[in-house]
Amino acid sequence: MTMTTTTTREAPSKVTYRTLAGNLTREPELRYSPREVAWASCGLAVNGSRRLDDGSFEELPAEFFELVTFGQAAEHFSASCSKGDRVLAFGKLESEAWTDQEGRPRTTRKLVCEEIGLSLRFADARPENPPPDAVGDEEPL
Repeated sequence: MTMTTTTTREAPSKVTYRTLAGNLTREPELRYSPREVAWASCGLAVNGSRRLDDGSFEELPAEFFELVTFGQAAEHFSASCSKGDRVLAFGKLESEAWTDQEGRPRTTRKLVCEEIGLSLRFADARPENPPPDAVGDEEPL
């Protein structure tokens, strides 16, 4: 598949920050850059509803995002989260536009996460912190 990617990024004064709550659509994938910087990516489905005039709720279509996080947060994210987990993610919203091999325009919405973690709305979670003397001395996975 031949793909030309054009990334659209807004000027710093127009950066859009969002907090999203949704379920991971696949296992987080951890990679390392040539400079040994960890980064992880994963899909996120955000389901919503709205209240109707009669007081009932209507389910809205799911919205899909690509989550990306870097550094130690990427390592913790990939070690702690799995497909189907409900997470909260905060970061900069970006979009990528390209044309697929059939010539159709495509767009991906990406959240470059500054913070990401498990949601406690429907489940319990217990953090496991490394000993204080181990912080910063970790070997890459």
